[in-house]
Amino acid sequence: MDWDLAEINTYQAVILIFVPLFGGFIKGVTGFGFPMILISGLGLILTPELAVSYLIFPLLTVNVLQMVQFDFDRIMKAFVRYFRITITLCACLYVTSPLVLTLSKSILFIVLGLPITVIALLQLWGWKLVLPENYQKPGEYITGVIAGLGGGFAGVWAPLVVTYLLSLGISKKENILAQGVIYTAGAIILIIAHLNTEVLNYQTIPMSLVLIVPSILGLILGIKVQNKLNTDKFRQFVQVILVVAGANLIIRGLL
Repeated sequence: MDWDLAEINTYQAVILIFVPLFGGFIKGVTGFGFPMILISGLGLILTPELAVSYLIFPLLTVNVLQMVQFDFDRIMKAFVRYFRITITLCACLYVTSPLVLTLSKSILFIVLGLPITVIALLQLWGWKLVLPENYQKPGEYITGVIAGLGGGFAGVWAPLVVTYLLSLGISKKENILAQGVIYTAGAIILIIAHLNTEVLNYQTIPMSLVLIVPSILGLILGIKVQNKLNTDKFRQFVQVILVVAGANLIIRGLL
């Protein structure tokens, strides 16, 4: 299904504007959630493959903007610090992206969604997930592999990465920066992969570019809210969004 902009009705136009706007807002506040919201929201009017294609350029844009809130030295230090998770995520994402067109995602959604939901709920109830320093390096590789597989198969990589980052007890700003660096690299690989699969093509690229505008507006509004949150409030907000993200995955797996 390919669309001519002139053929879009009012309902479709509202979805195409509001969903990226809301996704950008949640991304601005928490640093993640943009792909989940766009794939779910655009799925109301689009096939999964078309939703993924429309997502790709807005995803790259909001991730780059999230990252460049910080100066170059901090960005490079974050890339070095999270190099392992970034590289493993990108490698697994590239290898598995062609399978987005063929494989059933039901089991993967449930496998990813259940632990994310349970961990986030436990943290909201007061339990703190703390990863000891000697487990952090292997934790990055494991997180990168699983998140990359989820991103390749189903366009879902952020919830597991965020869960890992929360376990490190880092500040709000470092969390936002780390996500920006990791996801920007992943978004670049996603573009390369889906140019090869032809999910991203001369027919789908124009609409993907159009959706950048509401995505940026939502991101700006979200960043303004995020700047008013201290680290504790930020963690709580992120955990709530993780519960929603995990529940969304489970529901998608069961349907």
